[in-house]
This record gives sequence, C-alpha cells and structure tokens, in this order.
Amino acid sequence: VHMRLFLASNHLGDFGFKLSSMVGDNRRALVIFNARDYKTKEERAISVQRTLADLSAINLEPKELNLKKYFNKPDELKKYIDNYDPGCIFVDGGNIYLLATALHLSGMDEILRQGLENDNYVYAGYSAGAIVASKDLGIFTDSFGKRRGDLVETAEQLYGEVYQKGLGIIDEYIIPHMDREDFAIATTKAYKDVSAANFVPVPLNDSDVAIVNNASMEILKVKDK
Repeated sequence: VHMRLFLASNHLGDFGFKLSSMVGDNRRALVIFNARDYKTKEERAISVQRTLADLSAINLEPKELNLKKYFNKPDELKKYIDNYDPGCIFVDGGNIYLLATALHLSGMDEILRQGLENDNYVYAGYSAGAIVASKDLGIFTDSFGKRRGDLVETAEQLYGEVYQKGLGIIDEYIIPHMDREDFAIATTKAYKDVSAANFVPVPLNDSDVAIVNNASMEILKVKDK
C-alpha cells in the first residue's frame, strides 16, 4: 500500500520542508483541531492560528475542518472532502481521546483509511495527531491519558461518548515529546506500556519527525541535537 505519512512530535519539528515536498503540487490542506476542543475559545484560537501560520509558511493553503459539524453525517463529510480535494490532511495535537472520538463520530477515520490507501493526500499530524495513527489508544490511558487530569473522562464529558481506537495506519506507536521534562513521566510510562503490549514504540524528540513513504518508516533527526 502506498501511503504518505508525516508524523511529528511538536508542530512540524525541524522538517517542515519535507512535508512541503511530500505534498507536491496540490497545496490545499484541511486541518483538524478537534483534539483542542477541551480548550477555551480563546486558547483554541491561538492553537489554530499557530498551525495555520506554520502550514502557510511552507506554502500550503490551510483551512480548518471542524469534524463536530459532521458527527453522524459521514456521507456529507466524504462528499465535502472529495469536492475539496486536499493534498494534505493535517491533524493538530491535544487530547488523544477527543481526537479519536471526533474522527470516529464523523466517519473521518474510515474516510482517511480509504483516502490514504488510494494515495489521495498526505496525512500529517503531531503529538495526538501522530499518536492516533496507531491502533489501540487504550495503551495510553495511564500515561498521556493522565497527564492533565483524565483525558478519557474529558472526552466523554464533551462528546457524550469516548472512542479509544486509532486509525490503525501504522503498526508502531509514536511516543512524542521524549526530550521534554514536563512530559518525562508520561513518555517513560507510554514507552514501557507500548513495549509490554509487544508493539514497537517510536520515540521522537520535539525536533524529530517519522516519515512513512510506501511501507517503510524513516526517522528524521537533526544531526547535532
């Protein structure tokens, strides 16, 4: 299966130029911020602006796609994406379980799997947006899921239900923020839990990016970091 994935720890890491070249001629990017739905309007707006600016800086044409508008309307969402024809779908960081639930309730999870299989666009995301590429997000309930209160509970309160399956487009598990002290407890636990479940953890520092092109994964690191 030919699939193009750009999975980062923090924003675009040090490799925004790589995402730019992976996307190619179709510069339209749809950006999903639902992992940020737990924030206040103002805080969420700051996150949105930052990511839109990052993507504009690498010459993409980003536009927000709010999945909440499409809960239980997967056909409408599919039609919208087919018509818009993005070259990239970018998924912001935040609460993993909010993100997985929004992807599922809107049918975006299935749309993404199909679209990536057909190589319609690049999937790019960081932190929660990279973690959700894996299969079972239940692995992270005691690590990232407990970092700021209980992320599963937050998702349930906001959306009325919670979904803990990822996209399943990679077999490995991205562990972002490995070099950040404020994440040290969560990343250590996440790494152990993924290994204990017999999966392969992929630890990323905030400047690193994991790239999947075709079936192989390559980790891009800045040499002197």
